[in-house]
Formats: sequence, structure tokens, C-alpha cells
Amino acid sequence: MKFGVCNLSIVPLRAEASHRSEMVSQVLFAETFEILQQESDFVKIKLLDTKYEGWIQASQYTVVDNNNDSSTIIVGMGGALAKSEKKDVRLLHGTKISSLEVRFGSDDFNISGDFRETNQVDFKEEFDNLCKYYLNTPYLWGGRSLYGIDCSGFSQVVFNHFGVQLPRDAWQQAELGTVVDFLTEIKAGDLAFFDNEAGRITHVGVMIDTETIIHASGCVRIDKMDSEGIFNADINKFTHRLRIVKRYF
Repeated sequence: MKFGVCNLSIVPLRAEASHRSEMVSQVLFAETFEILQQESDFVKIKLLDTKYEGWIQASQYTVVDNNNDSSTIIVGMGGALAKSEKKDVRLLHGTKISSLEVRFGSDDFNISGDFRETNQVDFKEEFDNLCKYYLNTPYLWGGRSLYGIDCSGFSQVVFNHFGVQLPRDAWQQAELGTVVDFLTEIKAGDLAFFDNEAGRITHVGVMIDTETIIHASGCVRIDKMDSEGIFNADINKFTHRLRIVKRYF
């Protein structure tokens, strides 16, 4: 097996080996992956933490040994900077860091900035801060950062902040956790899932309380939710049909 690591801030993960292909997700600095297939300009990869697959540009990674570190340190909302002799790389919130000194290929990076040990001890305060931090972030299919995020990318980055690794897509996230049977039992941090006419899970949001949800739809926004689904007061109608609510910690 051959392994690689992302040596840039954030790069697109595409469905096919083409710049015109759909971006299905993104890869953050220091995320490691197995290299499945190589083309002239692209490589097909499988991320070691989520097992998600896609294509990245061949110039956006470097080959490494399999060093999938189970670090509990991430870059905080204040961001960080990885410096080597050749380049500076600005690191985004949620980037996992195994050490403040890392070597990727020929680059020796020294990392400084805002860091967090992932845990749930300070959930209340940190969850409130996360909601404020990501509020109004533009929706971006496949996005995972403050500069653009999708619904499951948002729930994933929130849970990552507290040390819980979720799969990438909403339907995958819905397969985990325990069911919250009644809306009155909802707690902050529970995930609500929504389906389409075919019964397929197509959307996810993070509950703030029993009747309020924060989710990425157009932008990261806060709306009311009841047994029917999400109600968007701006357009005076329900936009997403509730399927199930789940709890993960």
C-alpha cells in the first residue's frame, strides 16, 4: 500500500479525475489517505479516518508512511500556521494535528496558533461559540470550512470539535447514534435528519434546543423545527421534512 498526506490548507476531493468533476468533499492539511489509483494529473485516494474516496490533484499531496495518528488535538477557531523553509500554510478550524513539528516529504513544518484538545467537558460554551463562528457561512456542496460548507460537512466539523468522528455524508451519519424518541427529549448537539419524497436522507442539522436547529441551507442559518420539519421564516414555509433525530454523546 502507498500512503499520502495533504500538505496544503484545504483541497477539493472530486468524484472523477477532472477539474470539471463534482467536488464531493475536501481534504485538510495533515489528513492522511491510501493511494488507490494514479493518473497523470490526479490520484484516487481513500481517507484513513472516514474511508471516503475521491480524486485529488497530484500536486496537492506528498507521499508518506502510514502515520494515521489518532490525535486528540485540532486547530481551534483562531486558526494556526504551519511554516517550513519553502512555504507557509494557514490551517483551518478542525485540522487535526499530531505534533507541533511534522515532516511531510522534504518539508519540516513548525506549527503555531490556536489549538484544542477534543472533549465534551466544555460542550455548552464551545457549542455556542461554534454556532456563532459558522453562522452565515455560505453553503458549498462538498465544503468543510468557514469559506463554504455543506450540511453534513457542518455536522461533521461540529462533532470533530468534541472528539467524535462522523462519516462524511448525511445518510451515513444517520446510520449511527441512538434514536431520540420524542422531540421534547432533544438536547443540544443532537442531529436531526430529513428525507425526500423517495425516503432518502438528504439533509442534516444540529439541534440547539428542542425546537431550534442550526444547519447549512443556502448558508449556515438558525431556524425553527417541529415534528413536520424545518420552518424557514424568511420564506414562510417548511423546507425540509423531518425523518429522525439521533444522539451521539
